[in-house]
Amino acid sequence: MKIAVVGCDGFGKVHLRAMRNISGIEYYVFSRNEEKARECMKEFNAEGYFTRYEDVIKSNVDIVDLLVSHDQHYPMGVMAMKAGKHLMLEKPIARTIEEAMGLINTSKDTKRKFMVLEQFYFESSVRKAKELLPRLGNLSLIIVRSIHLYQPKGWRREKEKMGGGALIDGGVHFIDTLLNLGGEYESVRGVCGKYFSGIEGEDLTLATLRFRKGHLGLLMYSWTTPNPPKVPAFEIYGENGSIIEDPNTRVMGKAYGDLILNVDGKEERIEVEKVNPIEEEIRGFVKAVKNNTEVPMPPEIALRDLKAVLDIYKSCGYS
Repeated sequence: MKIAVVGCDGFGKVHLRAMRNISGIEYYVFSRNEEKARECMKEFNAEGYFTRYEDVIKSNVDIVDLLVSHDQHYPMGVMAMKAGKHLMLEKPIARTIEEAMGLINTSKDTKRKFMVLEQFYFESSVRKAKELLPRLGNLSLIIVRSIHLYQPKGWRREKEKMGGGALIDGGVHFIDTLLNLGGEYESVRGVCGKYFSGIEGEDLTLATLRFRKGHLGLLMYSWTTPNPPKVPAFEIYGENGSIIEDPNTRVMGKAYGDLILNVDGKEERIEVEKVNPIEEEIRGFVKAVKNNTEVPMPPEIALRDLKAVLDIYKSCGYS
């Protein structure tokens, strides 16, 4: 199975590190800068490199792994699938519902596998927390947050290329967690601000969601919070107790740590499996292509996450 990783900077290197641990694949790298492409190939022992996307499309690779600016997700993704390539696409699925549906429909029309690489969907801590939810009884509140200082360079500073600001980029990870824990929502209220991250879009969002089963969700996402305290990334409260993520037990490659379960006043520490979610998602997609089975994260999940982002933006007064 041959994979072309389109994007050698930033998170492309994270994908390449993960691929080194996955058997049965050959991977190639892409950069429009030939020197950078050659360096990336050597650093990760890739089979070869490309400097033109057209050459990727014409090649015999089976899978295209796109790590590009959000405005290129739709055109480059559609081009890959129409050329017969299966598509892995770094989150978010797209900037708009129309672009997202275009990708999903192209996948169906071409019968090519398509999955958004949302590694938080594969987080063992979230999956374990979801398994434990019945022990809390009826839920009242779920809090998900990530607050830190980030001043990006390049295309992440441009609102048009991003489709927004911090929320549609990094914040969509935490929306995925909130929705995986909370379920379907019926209403959203958001407050967005722009402070000192240096981007054109918003860099701080607070949002509340009312879920269909009645409980509430609170999301806090910020690129404008220097030196924040180490706090749980998520907390879940119900009539019988709580589930709290323990930030002191996080390991490299995982967003979340172990869990603290408190039911009827009795505290229990729940150790979760320390698997790398990026390896899990890529390995799962490759398996789906090899066996012609369903992908482990349907693209409709990524569409759901994008819709929540856009609903929050609408509530903030953004078109």
